[in-house]
Amino acid sequence: LLDEEIRWKLGKLREAKRAALKKKQESLMSPPQEGPPGKPSPLKVAAKMVGSKPLTVQVVKQYSRPKALGERWQVKGGLLEPCPPLFVQEIRPQETVEGQRCTFSCLFHGHPQPTITWYNNDKPVGRIQGTAVHTTGCCSTLTFPSVLPQHGGTVTCVIFNPLGTVSTSAGLHVRQRMPAYRYTKKEREEMDVEEKKEEEKVKEEEREKEK
Repeated sequence: LLDEEIRWKLGKLREAKRAALKKKQESLMSPPQEGPPGKPSPLKVAAKMVGSKPLTVQVVKQYSRPKALGERWQVKGGLLEPCPPLFVQEIRPQETVEGQRCTFSCLFHGHPQPTITWYNNDKPVGRIQGTAVHTTGCCSTLTFPSVLPQHGGTVTCVIFNPLGTVSTSAGLHVRQRMPAYRYTKKEREEMDVEEKKEEEKVKEEEREKEK
């Protein structure tokens, strides 16, 4: 009798656990209840952004400007938080010789993708001959294949998007190429005399060895 009573109690305990687990699963699967009249439910509050309509995800091929302030920028495959442009690595001063190759480079970040403009002495490099700009991803490079004296001065890189504009500047010092030295007529004559003396000296030493 004692064993039957223990089995009966264990059976009741298992049934109570199953009922509690079933009730918990039903509560998790049931839809959220609406809040009191006049007060939005937590789900609706989470679906809204400050100062904008409820957020809806749209898959687009490129960035699209938000219709209301506070919304996120929409991109293919998801959403990216807006970010003003900033430099991860600014350009550095350069010193070179006329005719040499010179390169300025910078690293940047921002969403949406910033637009990059380079200047040489406050003049857009697109209007300057002998310059080349190459930008990929978050890196931009300005190259002078053959530096000229007029390139010397200041180089500036400006990046901007709808959230802001930043710039970085550095100096470019161009040294003139040293011209080849030209001997005067008198110096050439003296050099010729010295060369003849050296030749005669070598010939005399050879004669002495033959004796």
